[in-house]
Amino acid sequence: MNAPVTLTSGELPDPASLSRSQAVTLALQGGGSLGAFAWGVLDKLLDVPGLRIGVVSGASAGAMNAAMLAQGLATGGPAEAKRLLEAFWRRVAMSSGSPDVTGAADWLFPFSGIMADALRQTTKGLARQQINPLGLNPLRAVLDGLFDPSVLGRDGAPPLVVSATRVSSGEARLFQDAEITTEVLLASSCLPQLFPAVEIEGEFYWDGGFSSNPPLRSLIEAGAPSDVILVRTTPQERPVMPTSGAAILERTEELTFGAALRQELRSLASAQRLIADLPATSETLERLRDARLHVIGAEEEFRALKIGSHQDASWAFLQEMRELGHRAAEDWLATDFAGVGHRSTFNLSSLAQPLL
Repeated sequence: MNAPVTLTSGELPDPASLSRSQAVTLALQGGGSLGAFAWGVLDKLLDVPGLRIGVVSGASAGAMNAAMLAQGLATGGPAEAKRLLEAFWRRVAMSSGSPDVTGAADWLFPFSGIMADALRQTTKGLARQQINPLGLNPLRAVLDGLFDPSVLGRDGAPPLVVSATRVSSGEARLFQDAEITTEVLLASSCLPQLFPAVEIEGEFYWDGGFSSNPPLRSLIEAGAPSDVILVRTTPQERPVMPTSGAAILERTEELTFGAALRQELRSLASAQRLIADLPATSETLERLRDARLHVIGAEEEFRALKIGSHQDASWAFLQEMRELGHRAAEDWLATDFAGVGHRSTFNLSSLAQPLL
């Protein structure tokens, strides 16, 4: 079970002051380079008049997106959030050695290619010390001079929650606002086959996707806005059985990083089924009962991507994912946005059935 989150009422928008569709909780899944899809989704959501992001959470690449979003909203509103998101993904492309990216700082060049080389080597089953013997993490340089944790928690910034996984126990730790530093973001995105574990307060952490990808139920229980928009960066299902070694490896990774989300969704669905007809006996139960889930994804497009796409950090591919995010967000706004404030637009009922 995830560690509890405490969101003080002063950090959350007053529901009485908002119109029907304004206050939402954003939950951003990880997914490596596929996180650029969420960048595109955020680009579009930031353009929606009256849509207010009350809380944002993320794991791994989702944590990076969430941090850029929260920082931008705190310092310059939607326009600055958009600028920071693009700057972050440009730097990711530069760190991978992508030849078609512009606007990156010269000091990123020493890191060029490190990310891409490491990602290519992961399919060979080598130890992290063989793939990255110096323990370099290009994401540190990507964040350097871009991420400013001092602005988190300011007026205008939605509360930010990111997850990391305790190596010792496998449990999630959820970090909020002032707790979030560059080290926390590196921990949330720490793939152990590539980078050494990140030590925070004497505890070692790996990627948050292992345990909370992204945080959901904890936010609801803590009082985040009832309408939760989950941005997925992986397919929910793959009907075609993988047979090649690479396809099997990729599917096992998807299952591993999707397990925490499936468990959160099943937990939420089961809770709503059990308490649907009961009188609310506590604020927590009332929040769970009233939660409304919405999902933005691109199921068919994700399935059609070539194997290893989540490792493709080229600027051309990141832009492709951004455009896919734009289209997915536009489709969701056209078909499901009217449900915000009224009903879930994602059917949780099938997940509420007992397994036995």
